Amino acid sequence: MEMRAAVGKQPGVPLLGNFLEFRRDRLGLQLRSVMTADITRLRMMWRTVWCIGSHELAQQVLVTDEDCFIKGPALSEVARPLLGNGLLTAEKDQHRRQRKLMAPAFTPKRIAGYGQIMAARAVVAAQALRPNSMIDISSAMMSCTLDIVGRTLFDVDLEGDARAIADALTDAMEYMVEAGMWLLPASLPLPRNRRLKTSVGRLDETVLRIIGDRRAALATGAGDRGDVLSILLTARDDDGGGLTDRQLRDEIMVLMLAGHETTANLLAWTWYLLATHPEIRSKLEAELDTVLAGRSPTFEDLPRLPYTAQILDETLRLYPPAYVIGRMAQRTVQLGGATVAPGDIVLISIRGMQRCPVYWDAPEEFRPERFADKKARTAPGYMPFGGGPRVCIGNHFALVEAQLILASWAQRFRFRLAQPAPVEPEPLVTLRPRGGVWVEVEPR
Repeated sequence: MEMRAAVGKQPGVPLLGNFLEFRRDRLGLQLRSVMTADITRLRMMWRTVWCIGSHELAQQVLVTDEDCFIKGPALSEVARPLLGNGLLTAEKDQHRRQRKLMAPAFTPKRIAGYGQIMAARAVVAAQALRPNSMIDISSAMMSCTLDIVGRTLFDVDLEGDARAIADALTDAMEYMVEAGMWLLPASLPLPRNRRLKTSVGRLDETVLRIIGDRRAALATGAGDRGDVLSILLTARDDDGGGLTDRQLRDEIMVLMLAGHETTANLLAWTWYLLATHPEIRSKLEAELDTVLAGRSPTFEDLPRLPYTAQILDETLRLYPPAYVIGRMAQRTVQLGGATVAPGDIVLISIRGMQRCPVYWDAPEEFRPERFADKKARTAPGYMPFGGGPRVCIGNHFALVEAQLILASWAQRFRFRLAQPAPVEPEPLVTLRPRGGVWVEVEPR
């Protein structure tokens, strides 16, 4: 690849700039920008947007000059009806307080406890598959991860609420993408806003019911049940303050989106790549057969399944669920050779950076061996969980969950692609496979 320019500019049309191109093919626009410059100026009607594909500049935004930026309006304004003021949308001191309160729920000891639940539920879900049937494995992963999230977050079975939760999350994410382009407030009496209100209401009903039941149980002397909600209900900051029901609801919404939606998408893309790369699937099966010898995987087995983890790392590189990070400048910042003004939007193209030949040899190829050395997880050009003080708090939770599901299902079944390749990515709030991934279930 030729050297990238320090600063680039994407040609646009009068008045609208790059808005129509962004609306039609935002992934393509981001990738083209990353390939040509470290930072590229786009224009979305009246607003200036900078697309970053440089690891060094991404680190400057997320770490060095983190105090110069706040969350972009797509999250801080449009996502607020769904996510409230949870960890994903909170700013500065409030974010630091909430992260400190939540940190005890994600210690290594807690993750190990969740891992036992994850392993057991992954096996139950795999056993429910009908051999020789055709399924959308993207939908199957959504169901499996929602079950796990319900039991690890709340210690409850969400099976009766699963369809309503899945549909409501999809409705809300579609709204956020559409409304985020126009930055229309949710208070306007538009049909899509009414749908959002209905969807969020369904989610609230479920979550607030669970919180109420647990508060009542806590009042009777019930103790820690080993789930995240147990930690959050009893968490206190330095002033002795805890989380209100509304704050709990907001944090749980964020964790549901992160622990359910993103992990399911990671696994859906993993099954797609394994179906289109049978030689890699064979290596995975060989590792599982050798290490597990026919028994179901446990949390303690994970260090002995390195190739399984490498497959997930490489899938995260090619299809990161959190494919872009948005920030808005609060004051003037120099990013490389660009002057970013207050109010400008900065988009860090995670997917573009992770497919850029500046950082990767043959970047479009699926090569799990890239991650045989664990140092590759911290190499320049790789940040699927973000970076800096806002790095994903549940990244280890997600990787343990994904590795256990992948191991449990792959030792029992092969999934053969039952639709034409390639499967196109759909850039909602997360990177979903458009239309799902339809596969034939073949017992091993």
